[in-house]
Amino acid sequence: MYRIMPALFLGLSAASASTAADPHQLDKTHADLLFSISHAGFTEKHGFFCDLDATLQYDVEHPEKSQVAVTVKMDSIDTGSAQRDSELRSDKFFEVAKYPEMRFVSTKVTPGPKDSLRIEGDLTLHGVTKPLTLHARLNKSAANPFDKKPTLGFSASGSLKRTDFGISTYVPIIGDVVAITIDAEFNRKS
Repeated sequence: MYRIMPALFLGLSAASASTAADPHQLDKTHADLLFSISHAGFTEKHGFFCDLDATLQYDVEHPEKSQVAVTVKMDSIDTGSAQRDSELRSDKFFEVAKYPEMRFVSTKVTPGPKDSLRIEGDLTLHGVTKPLTLHARLNKSAANPFDKKPTLGFSASGSLKRTDFGISTYVPIIGDVVAITIDAEFNRKS
């Protein structure tokens, strides 16, 4: 009996470890953070951020135990116009000298049907922290065919009001609501 108990305890510990959230790191070469905003009602202007990083603790068996943290370098904005990008980095908009990063940290993950996830968290932008909800989907969990690393692929979307973060230049001519689209691959840490 005394020999069985330690073996049973070790077996349970190993089982718990195998179902715990696994740490993953963003594959920066396969990550996109896109946004769009109304340009005076004529079109949606699109842009993206080139420099972002993220860590993910993902539990395949219990996605609700998962966590994600994302950091974006605000001076990496690219809308296809150097003049516009310079204005967006200025005191009129993002004030990147004062607020160099945007950060999202999840607070709750709720699994849904067909690998969908509702990710609630706190977004810090322009010195203001507000709740943000992303609607995500686990696209694939498998070994990457190129490097054989265990890889997770996600797509997510959400929206925010920029005036909630103290960025109100040109509202309402330039829209207040900013749509966000994210596609990202994460590699499991060794």
